[in-house]
Amino acid sequence: MRAWYALALVLVACQSKGQMPQNPEDRLAQLGRQVYQTYCATCHQPNGQGVANIYPPLTPNEWIQGDKGRLIRLVLHGVQGEMRVGDRIYNSVMTAHDFLTDDQIAAVLTFVRQNFGNQADPITPEEVAAVRAASQQKGPWEASVLWDQVGIPGKKPATKP
Repeated sequence: MRAWYALALVLVACQSKGQMPQNPEDRLAQLGRQVYQTYCATCHQPNGQGVANIYPPLTPNEWIQGDKGRLIRLVLHGVQGEMRVGDRIYNSVMTAHDFLTDDQIAAVLTFVRQNFGNQADPITPEEVAAVRAASQQKGPWEASVLWDQVGIPGKKPATKP
């Protein structure tokens, strides 16, 4: 319920500024952009290029374009330790963003997965909720451990023809 309340607040704020998108997908994209600008752009930069040797770029980035469950876990709990992105190693901390609603996390991850040169599938609030509900993680993930944490609980992996 609180997720829809937060989304409603954002939409009301947009509507009051005359910026209310008509299409639900456009609304989700706008929410994702707003969450990115508020919580992500400081480290990953407005253009998604990160900060050299500190914060990784969001593309090309196998963490962003890869498994949805791993990416959701990264945002929910944060990550620390050496993280390989492309051919570079980063060793800084990303703080947990578990205070964001399922809608906000789905929106921002979809925004990142479909911008900055990425073309990955969207993430749904239901997928975020499933990962959140099943998570036993306390504190940030070690990047090397997180890499193997894949899938959405309760969802069958996609089969290839």
